[in-house]
Amino acid sequence: MNLILFVHKNASQKGQNLNRVMNLNFNMLEIESLQTLNALKSRLKKVCDYNKDIFVLLTDSNQRLIELTSLFDLLEGKRILLVLPDDSKTNRSAALKLYPRFFTNVSDTYDDLCAVITKITHHETKVLTN
Repeated sequence: MNLILFVHKNASQKGQNLNRVMNLNFNMLEIESLQTLNALKSRLKKVCDYNKDIFVLLTDSNQRLIELTSLFDLLEGKRILLVLPDDSKTNRSAALKLYPRFFTNVSDTYDDLCAVITKITHHETKVLTN
């Protein structure tokens, strides 16, 4: 299973924290880190193995969320987990346009995000072993 983590290089502390939490909690997964929108576009254009790829996208600002919504065609059909800059109605509405499996806000611990990834990976492992 692959965890594709998009944390823009300008995300500073928010991005460093998400990277740290993902690497601490999911070191058993192959984690691919992307730091630019062009790198994300390139990765999304590759053939995606739906059963193996989980995309965690950090939208550290409203602008970054707008940039990601412009990639709707490339994100369609992918397993998307979004991290929003805040809980505003505008951001939640924009997030829903991407049809994510889950979205949360920037956090120190990302307990909710980790629980969702754990549930997805455990479910996939069960399906593969049965």
